[in-house]
Amino acid sequence: MFKNFLKVTVRSLLKSKVFVFINIIGLGLALACCIVAFLNYEFALNFDKQHKNYDQLYQVSVYIDQNGARQPFGQAPLPLGPLLKSEVPGVERVSRFERSGVTIKRESNVFNRTMAFVDDDFLEMFTFPMLHGDVASYKELSSVLISNRTAISLFGKENAVGETVELVLSERPNILLTVGGVFEEPGLQSSLQFQLITDFENFHRNFNVDKDDWSIFVDGLFIQTADPQVAQALPGMIQKYASLQAEVKKDFPINSFWVQAMADVAFNQRDVDGTTLGNETLHPAHITAPNIMALLILLLACFNFTNTAIAMSNKRLKEIGIRKTVGGSRGQLVFQFLGENLVLCFLALGLALLFSLWLVPKYSDMWPNVNVVLTLWNNPGMIIFLCSTLVLTAVLAGGYPAIFVSRYKPVAILRGTLKVSSSSLLSKVLLGIQMLISVLSLVLGFAFVQNSNFQENLDLGYEKEGVLMVQLNSANEAERFKTAIVSNPSIDEVALTSGHVGWRSYQTKLKAESSEVQATILDVGLNYVETIGLQVLDGRSFDAANKEADKARSVVVNERMAARMGWENPVGQRVTMNDSLQYTVVGLVKDFYVFGLWVPINPVMLRLRNESDLNMVIVRVSDEEMGATRDFLESTWAEVVPDRPTSIYTHDINVLGEARDVNKNIVQMFIFLAVIAVVLSAIGLFTLVSINIQSRTKEIGIRKVLGASIAKITTLINRPFLIIVGVASILGGGLGIYLAGLLMGTIWTYHVTPNFISALVPIVIILLVTLISISGKVINAAKRNPVESLRYE
Repeated sequence: MFKNFLKVTVRSLLKSKVFVFINIIGLGLALACCIVAFLNYEFALNFDKQHKNYDQLYQVSVYIDQNGARQPFGQAPLPLGPLLKSEVPGVERVSRFERSGVTIKRESNVFNRTMAFVDDDFLEMFTFPMLHGDVASYKELSSVLISNRTAISLFGKENAVGETVELVLSERPNILLTVGGVFEEPGLQSSLQFQLITDFENFHRNFNVDKDDWSIFVDGLFIQTADPQVAQALPGMIQKYASLQAEVKKDFPINSFWVQAMADVAFNQRDVDGTTLGNETLHPAHITAPNIMALLILLLACFNFTNTAIAMSNKRLKEIGIRKTVGGSRGQLVFQFLGENLVLCFLALGLALLFSLWLVPKYSDMWPNVNVVLTLWNNPGMIIFLCSTLVLTAVLAGGYPAIFVSRYKPVAILRGTLKVSSSSLLSKVLLGIQMLISVLSLVLGFAFVQNSNFQENLDLGYEKEGVLMVQLNSANEAERFKTAIVSNPSIDEVALTSGHVGWRSYQTKLKAESSEVQATILDVGLNYVETIGLQVLDGRSFDAANKEADKARSVVVNERMAARMGWENPVGQRVTMNDSLQYTVVGLVKDFYVFGLWVPINPVMLRLRNESDLNMVIVRVSDEEMGATRDFLESTWAEVVPDRPTSIYTHDINVLGEARDVNKNIVQMFIFLAVIAVVLSAIGLFTLVSINIQSRTKEIGIRKVLGASIAKITTLINRPFLIIVGVASILGGGLGIYLAGLLMGTIWTYHVTPNFISALVPIVIILLVTLISISGKVINAAKRNPVESLRYE
């Protein structure tokens, strides 16, 4: 029986090579996209799961008051960590986590790396495999653990235990640390990224930080407990420390505490203020876009398959009639046709794996913090997914055709009174859904292209191009560097600063009479406003003539700050910071996007700071001089700071680069989706038209004999398909506009609003593709000699 099944399957597939090839290509592309989406989702799902205690780990953070609402803040007070272990029953282990950029040196090898200051429990809570040395050696203050990549960079070998690392400090003697062990560097799926580990005591010593200073926050505070109820009860048990911290840090008081499981850390950091752990995690667009793309393409391929299978059943009517007449059951027929569909799906899966060899690396290269690899043998989840998708696709695409075909009455078949064509209601519905998805995909692609152009050309309120940022370790270094470069004629503007747009700022409460707002504070130096091109609308910016007075009592605010405070004429208004520092507004600047287009424009206040606080140099040059000026800055760095690698950044890349990359990659994915969707729909439409023409060959011949023109026949055949495409275009255009706006709103605060044009262009494209797909076939059929048509079959 099985041998006969195979023979019938091979014979039926070979009879329809073109349509089989079309279905295999379509399903292969769809399954390849599903593979990419699964690997991408699996990559996100496995964040931080390398830790053996993953299910017992929790992060403790705080809530702050922001405009009358509780806002999650991703850090915790420095002294809180040691108190948790001693005062909270059920907490087994506790560790603080503080990261700092450091410069390490060994002879002529100098590198900038990230050092993690942690408590004794850290490596018992988190799993970072040790490759060499003693895991506990970092608890010695003169010892350090380094990653395997850092060991190779510094010493040319992985086993660097016993070697000496020189920690370069600004304006202080360097510190020599002994390598006590080498660990495997955290991969991309870790929320905690660092290259060196040392005891938290070194944080107090190196940065002269008081252990009991409640005004200082650490990047992360983690606990381990086997009882989830302990984590749930923890915020209430430590609420007393909120008032203690609020007394010490009145300008930034804690409202309460909150706890989240380690499983949630990687997915909500972008929605939490103050966190430094979110830069390594995936943007929601990374997860959502591939899933949408895979689902739409799979639906297209399945509908294509279903439509073709139903229409092609017309060629197998006699086979079905004879098999039923000689005793074949309906179940056997369903098994035969479902089996054929499954064979097709197996062939498509093989093709999908070949497509994936190209598609997976291409997708992985799009995102700097994603590394997905196609593996089967050591990835049982992938095998289960492929098998499930294969069976689901076979049933979804071929289930109804198998049941539909098995219902045919043998008497009607053998009498020749039964005909099946592409004009059935189901075929029309499926074709309409295909075209709707195609239009929807085109609208999404075109809308995101519009949005990309809109955001790229949007005035951010400051000069985003031609701005270079030079990060120094101290104000003295920054001053020396500025002095060394200021005479270069290619430099248009230069300024010293502490804060910078989108780079370094902080939040605090400001009061004015009865008004109170949470504002973003930028601590800057003279000429900063002019260097980055902020537009002064009223009053003045900071100037040398009023330098000392401005440092003591003057501020510049943006329009949003003035509106929130209710000031019609902000210049001359008084504002209080930290309940004690009073300032007078001397200037109003046009609103600018401090944090890009991700979040709403905040109230902003700029303060002029003492020279001792300014350790960053901002340089603005013309686009034509950017390359030469950067080379000049790098050579100057080597003279001013010879013992450290350069820390020179481009604002357009290092501040705005992520938004541009996300935009570009989403556009690429939706354009890919649109192209595949249109191609699949065009092929499906061509297939249905071809089958429809075959089933109407004699009708076309008779009409020609009776005098019908080529134009009349062409219109007659085209009309139902054009109506379907027209209705699908209207529905798909409207749905596409809605979904595009919805998706953009989940990614950005400021984006283009999809409109009629966003749908009009895609609709015109799909209509042109439709005409090109079917017109040639229809015209050739209409031109056919009626004698040949009447002899058909």
